[in-house]
Amino acid sequence: MRIIFVSGVSGAGKTVFIKALEDLGFYCVDNLPVPLLNNFVKILKERKNFENVSVVIDIREKVFLEDIDKEIETIKEKNPDLIFQTVFLDARDEILLRRYSETRRKHPVDIYDIEKGIDEERYLLRSIRKGSDFIIDTSELTPYQLRKKAEEIAFGKIESSRLSIKIVSFGYKFGIPRDVDIIFDVRFIDNPFYVPHLRDKTGKDKEVIEFIRNLKQTSIFLDKVKDLLSFMFENFILQDKNIVTVAFGCTGGRHRSVFFAEEVYDFFKDRYHDIIVLHRDINH
Repeated sequence: MRIIFVSGVSGAGKTVFIKALEDLGFYCVDNLPVPLLNNFVKILKERKNFENVSVVIDIREKVFLEDIDKEIETIKEKNPDLIFQTVFLDARDEILLRRYSETRRKHPVDIYDIEKGIDEERYLLRSIRKGSDFIIDTSELTPYQLRKKAEEIAFGKIESSRLSIKIVSFGYKFGIPRDVDIIFDVRFIDNPFYVPHLRDKTGKDKEVIEFIRNLKQTSIFLDKVKDLLSFMFENFILQDKNIVTVAFGCTGGRHRSVFFAEEVYDFFKDRYHDIIVLHRDINH
């Protein structure tokens, strides 16, 4: 039997995720009191007809959260034949605030000050997050994309994913993106904008890709960037940093930054499964 514990901050998409697992044949239980977990697992094993189970554990269990680590460890020790995984869903604060504003829901921790509630919720869930096998940043994910993440985990396409990576391209003329950890300025590369037949194309078009790829600085820069980011990502994981945003900036955000963002995304996508690429200014 396999049990997936689903947790995360309120508004990060736990309902979408658990419904996706349910559609895939999982027996799903939402908000089971932590002290009942041990007996729940025992009953399921006795019935012998439950192969895939998912249990949501979140802030609604705050009275029992301090016992969660001990309870899960006890269950694992008593049931070495079972497969246990934990998925933690998270999102940036401004995204959570926007979602609460759109739905007009009250926050389960602080119904009067949502920002304060989010901070307190993160603190209470910190041990679950730290011990999770998968940490998924849902800030930029559509419900469909989140369901696909659930399918990948359910079908075993991802063994673990401790780092969520976002690769962003942008144009300096439109401002630097918020919440970026690492920025690479690629304005030292020749600008395709000044090549008449490339001006109206983007860094995703074949002609622009060939133009930039044939520049002698391109391969040197890419090798250095890939090596540096590989080193940093590995060590971010060791330091329990779970979400990293890397940005590439050029003048207008349509050619060079797009090219390098796509190249870096292609390099890392098979090594880190929770990775997305976004082109903020490609349509300007």
